Amino acid sequence: MANRKTLLAALAALALLASPALAGAGGNGHGNGGGGNGNGGGNGNGHGNAGGNSDSNGGDASHGKSSSAPGHVARTDTDTTASTTVDTTTQASPKEKNIHAKLGRLNSLQRNINAYMNSKSKKFAGIQAFVTQSAKAKVAQAQLDVLNSQLAALTSLTPEQIATMSPEDQAALPGKISALTDEVAAQQDAVDAAAVGTDPATLDAALTDMANKPVDAEVTTWAQGVLADKIDQTAARLQAETTP
Repeated sequence: MANRKTLLAALAALALLASPALAGAGGNGHGNGGGGNGNGGGNGNGHGNAGGNSDSNGGDASHGKSSSAPGHVARTDTDTTASTTVDTTTQASPKEKNIHAKLGRLNSLQRNINAYMNSKSKKFAGIQAFVTQSAKAKVAQAQLDVLNSQLAALTSLTPEQIATMSPEDQAALPGKISALTDEVAAQQDAVDAAAVGTDPATLDAALTDMANKPVDAEVTTWAQGVLADKIDQTAARLQAETTP
């Protein structure tokens, strides 16, 4: 019996010793529950620690979502770019009117030189005469340039250069200069005569006679560019015909 009482007393003592541990376990369990409620009240150290840890971890998670989440940064950059983008699109300027739509019958001025020389059209007669006369004036001017070059070569001879010439050439020099001077004067008259009928007023009249639409400054400028090539070609033909 004594042994049984002793055994019961020992078990009771063990139960008393285990009670604080069970109470501590209960405190931790309560503390974990408090973690879900933020900083909920608790009397045990276990509850206090659990609440603190829960709050700390929850704060970190909240901070990660609000300040460092990639989605949030991307939206901010997009909004900034959209607000600072400058519209660089420029409005296209109105298309210029096609010059050929204004020319009408004057488009025929682009025909080859044979058409210019052989045309029998009365509407084309004024342009044909203008081109032919301008080519003659061009040839006459070229001949005048040659004569002036020859005269300048003689009149610019220095005394030292003349001294190197033969006595016969020295004696003939004044006569050559005089003859060339007369040729230059005569050729100048030919140039002046050939220039008649090549002035802007004559061209305007010829264009107006040929055209079936109003002739403005733009049309005249275009015609001058086209006719310049025709005049050069006609002048080349005239020179070829007069060259021995």
